[in-house]
Amino acid sequence: MSGNAIIEKGARKKVREICDGELKNASLSQLKDICRELREEILAAVFACGGHLSSNLGAVELTVALHRVFDFPQDKIIFDVGHQCYAHKLLSGRAGRFRTLRQEGGLSGFPKRSESEYDCYGTGHAGTAISAALGFAKARDLKGEHHNVIALVGDGSFNNGLIYEALNSLSVLKTSVLIVLND
Repeated sequence: MSGNAIIEKGARKKVREICDGELKNASLSQLKDICRELREEILAAVFACGGHLSSNLGAVELTVALHRVFDFPQDKIIFDVGHQCYAHKLLSGRAGRFRTLRQEGGLSGFPKRSESEYDCYGTGHAGTAISAALGFAKARDLKGEHHNVIALVGDGSFNNGLIYEALNSLSVLKTSVLIVLND
């Protein structure tokens, strides 16, 4: 199927809401179908509204896997490169509004705390996720909570000195953060 056919198909059909139970109980074949649906919707929305295409297409399977394994919004995911969060938005109850992406009054192109409880940290570009995750994890520990904190980091983040300070601090502060590298 050509890219244009995918966009045309996606433009006619909006992605359905995908519930947590469906992801957690899906077979490998069903997960592949869900990833295909998410890609089609991302293509259609970016074609119509603009946005970041390649970073989002490259994070679909990773985002589906994280949503399958973890319990969002109780667990916290912090995107280092916020513009790779489109699949996360689609999987966190915003599929019906996804075609308003980057439009006035619509969904933000980045995680936005005021938009959804699934967006625990507002971020844009690379370099801050591990530091922010460290703060979330330390606050969790001090409050006696037990949820997971995940920093989803892109390879471009390692050009930023802040990430190295955060990695050093993780060993000193003795807290737990899962760092996922999307390379």
